[in-house]
Amino acid sequence: MLEFESTYRKPGNTLFRSILGTDPFDWWAGRFYVGLWGVVAVLAIGIGVSILFIAVGQYGDWDLWRANIHAPLREYGLGIAPFLQGGAWQAVVILATLSFVAWALREVDICRKLEMGYHVPFMFSFAISAWVVLQILRPLLLGCWCEGFDLSYSGHLTWVSNTGFRYQNFYLNPFHAYAVLGFFLTAMALAMHGSAILGTYNTDKNPVQEEANVDNFWRDYIGYSIGEYGIHWLGFWLAIFTLTMSDLCIITSGPLVQDWVGFWQWHIPFMPH
Repeated sequence: MLEFESTYRKPGNTLFRSILGTDPFDWWAGRFYVGLWGVVAVLAIGIGVSILFIAVGQYGDWDLWRANIHAPLREYGLGIAPFLQGGAWQAVVILATLSFVAWALREVDICRKLEMGYHVPFMFSFAISAWVVLQILRPLLLGCWCEGFDLSYSGHLTWVSNTGFRYQNFYLNPFHAYAVLGFFLTAMALAMHGSAILGTYNTDKNPVQEEANVDNFWRDYIGYSIGEYGIHWLGFWLAIFTLTMSDLCIITSGPLVQDWVGFWQWHIPFMPH
């Protein structure tokens, strides 16, 4: 155990303990905190991956580029499909969602032990929302599990391509444009931050001086610096914006808009004959 680990490697202050008064899963495996939600996540991952491999074996194609777990056929609607006709996909999606949520709750327990804010699990919940919107919410709104994407490299990419063509010009989806903008802005802001830290770091100086070096670098370079805390908050909110736009991009295509080319016809002025 490292010296600083003793400050938070102590039992208690978990969600399970706050509800029931006890938590038998409040333990570490080496340097990794496990907890109840860690156990749930590992079990869900293990069972889900096992089902995935069983299904791939039944399909008989172990090529990673072609191996595919198909979404249910349209004829099954929102019902339960046979194992090799979409049932495996349904089981893996449920277990994957459970593992993602459990991992976020494990992060909450870690935040409680460190007595810090819930920024990390809050951010991760937006990443989970992208999966839930794609594989659960949108298919529910369209009345068929077949609207989810297949679990494979090629199946996922084919789904993306087909969805774009299905709703005409997907680039006319404004939320798609904002999501792409947010993605590049987030990458740019955090890359600039990382490069500034590495470019101004000097082991001979104290941390306060290092922070001043970074601030001075941006003041000299672009005329303004939002500071060490500011850049992290900027990255945080840019990522939230990006994931929110991504969710809106998918949830509007189909349930609300069937033709993005036709959608924009409202702005064309009426031309009398």
